[in-house]
Amino acid sequence: MKEILNQIEVLMVPRPRYLKKLLDFKDTDFVKVITGVRRCGKSTLLKLFAEDLVMQGASRDRIIAVNFESLLAEDLRKPAELHRFVQERIERAEEGEGPYYILIDEAQEIERWAQTVNSLRATFPVDIYVTGSNSRLFAGEDLTYLAGRYVEVRMYPLSLQEFFTFRGLFPGSNAYPGSDTYPTSPEAVFDDYLSQGSFPAVALATNPQVIQALTASLIDSVVMRDVVQRGRIDNEALFMRVAQFVFDTIGSEVSAHRIANTLKSAGHSITANTVDRYLKLMCDAFVLYRCQRYDIRGKERLRTNGKYYMVDTGLRNAFLGERPCDVGHVLENVVFMELLRRGFEVSVGKIDDAEIDFVAVDHTDRVYVQVCRTLADEKVERREFSPLLAVADAYPKYVLSMDRIDYSHEGVRHMNIVDFLMGASLG
Repeated sequence: MKEILNQIEVLMVPRPRYLKKLLDFKDTDFVKVITGVRRCGKSTLLKLFAEDLVMQGASRDRIIAVNFESLLAEDLRKPAELHRFVQERIERAEEGEGPYYILIDEAQEIERWAQTVNSLRATFPVDIYVTGSNSRLFAGEDLTYLAGRYVEVRMYPLSLQEFFTFRGLFPGSNAYPGSDTYPTSPEAVFDDYLSQGSFPAVALATNPQVIQALTASLIDSVVMRDVVQRGRIDNEALFMRVAQFVFDTIGSEVSAHRIANTLKSAGHSITANTVDRYLKLMCDAFVLYRCQRYDIRGKERLRTNGKYYMVDTGLRNAFLGERPCDVGHVLENVVFMELLRRGFEVSVGKIDDAEIDFVAVDHTDRVYVQVCRTLADEKVERREFSPLLAVADAYPKYVLSMDRIDYSHEGVRHMNIVDFLMGASLG
C-alpha cells in the first residue's frame, strides 16, 4: 500500500489555472505567495513551474528549490543558514542572463519568514515563489517587511473539471481508461467527486482501499498536524467534538456560543472562547471557510453569525461518514468552493426576512446564487426563486440544481450544478 501511495504522489498533472497566475507575475519584483490547504497541490505546482522555466530556457542551476517538508532542510529554517545556502548556490551556478529563481515550499517553517524572504529579495538578483499552508502567514508584524511587495495566489483542491482530467477523462468521453465497469456519466463522476473528495492524490486513485488510506492520511496531515499540533491544542478529544459539530452543520448558521452550549448540554466542559479559537485555527489551516452575511438592501456586511463550509466534502465524509439526508448542504458546499476558485468574494445574502445562499462579488461584478437538489416540487421552486425575484438590481440571478429541465423564468436563470462545476459561466 505504501508503495502505491508513493507512486500516486509523484505523478504531476498540470493545473493550468494556477500555473498561468505564476507565469503572469514571472520576473517581477513581487514575491509570489501560494496559499492553500495542505496537499492541495502547491508543491506539485512549484515543480511544474520549475519544469516550465527550463522549457523556456532557464538553466536548472539557476533554480534554487527548498522544501521544508524534508528533514534535509531542517537547518535552513534559520534565516542566516538559508541566506548562506542561497548565496552558495548562486556562486556555484554557471554565468548566464536573467534572475535566479527561488522556490520555497512551506515558508511558514522559516523563522521570521517574511523578513528573511524580503532580505533574499533585496540582496540577490532573484525571483521568489513560496508556498504556505496557513493563513497566518499574512498576520503579525513580520509581514510588514513584505507589505506591497507580494502577490497571493490562492490554491484550492480540484474543481470538478480538474477531477475529470485527473481521472483521465474529458467532457464527452465514455469510459475511464482500463475500466469496463466504472461509472462514466458526468453525474456518476460527480458522485465520486462528492463522496471521495477533491484532493489531487485521491482523484488519481481508483482503488477503494487506496482512496481510504489516502483520506486517512489527509486527516492526519491536514487536521491533526496543521490544526491540532500547530495550534498546540491540549484536549484533542474536545477539539474533535467541535470539529465534528461544525462539519456536520455546514451551510447552517452557527456560532461559538451555540456550539459551546450544545456540547455543555452533552456533558462537556468548554467555553465559547475555546470554540472560537478552534474555529479560527481550522480557518487558518484552510480546512474551513467562513461565509459572512450581507444585507442586500443596506449594502453592508452584518456582524451576526455566518456559515461555515469545508474545503473538501471527502474530508467531511471521512470524519462523519456519508449522510444522504443533507445532500442540499453538500451541494451548497461544492458551489461555494467553486465560486472561490473563480475569484469571487462570497457572502450569504439577506433580503428582508429571506436569505439568498450566495452573493458573489468580483471587482464590480456581482451574481446571486441559490442552490438546491431539485426544483421538481412547486413549493421548493417558489422558495428558491422568491428571494431572487425580490432583489431589484440588474445583476445576474441563478438557481443551481441537479435538474436537467430548464426552470428559468422572470429573469432568474436556472442551471444544472454539474454544468456549472464543469465550467459554465454565470453572467
